[in-house]
Amino acid sequence: MALETIKVMSFNIASGQRFDGELDLELTAKAIEEGEVDVVGLQEVDRNFSDRSGFVDQAKWLSERLGMEMAYGPNLIHRTGSKEQYEREYGNATLSRYPIYSSTNHDLSSVEEHPEDFEPRGLLETVIDADGFRFSFYNTHLALSDEEVERNLTEILAITENNSLPKVLVGDFNAAPESKHIQRFTQHFHTVFGHMGPHPETYKKQGDHGKKIDYIFHEPHFSVEYAWTVSSEASDHVPIVAKLKNLQNSNNF
Repeated sequence: MALETIKVMSFNIASGQRFDGELDLELTAKAIEEGEVDVVGLQEVDRNFSDRSGFVDQAKWLSERLGMEMAYGPNLIHRTGSKEQYEREYGNATLSRYPIYSSTNHDLSSVEEHPEDFEPRGLLETVIDADGFRFSFYNTHLALSDEEVERNLTEILAITENNSLPKVLVGDFNAAPESKHIQRFTQHFHTVFGHMGPHPETYKKQGDHGKKIDYIFHEPHFSVEYAWTVSSEASDHVPIVAKLKNLQNSNNF
């Protein structure tokens, strides 16, 4: 019997720091738990990265704390040069209550001319096996400048267009719903808040790209039963959650 519904979340965890800047990874875990989700895409996740996160492998810690499988896509990697030390990494993580069949971290910076303050971006793709129903779950955190966001989206569309599996795509897009970037992207994917009312404010601070910058997108293989936000002091972003209905009549495999 095919999977009927699945709950998914997107959450920029700000390296486990609360809105007041204090490190509190347990509060991050509680926010994810409150969503009661099957799969969550996390952005700004540290792995042994720096003092700001206590050099903790946050992806592993959250995976173990929540009892979920984990895939990680590093975008910033600092080599330590010491066998006694771990590599210091920063990027995206996907956690799943269902088995992760495979994962690939796609580079979104291969064609860019890098400015001095350039931060590499990536698209973490995981194939989730939910009771025999496989779908691709994409997780990303896009750049800050308009030009780079446009380039990132071009690369994402090129990566996803030849994938025949049903697709869900989440992340921090650093772009408002009315921007040309999101308007362009919604020609290919549906946003879960698109037909359910106004998109919620998901960024708690003042930003150049507005406050509505986090998204859950899906293809027509799914429909939205409902979408909501989780109220938490964890992070400067608000977790968003959607319950998706699978419109497939049979399993993929």
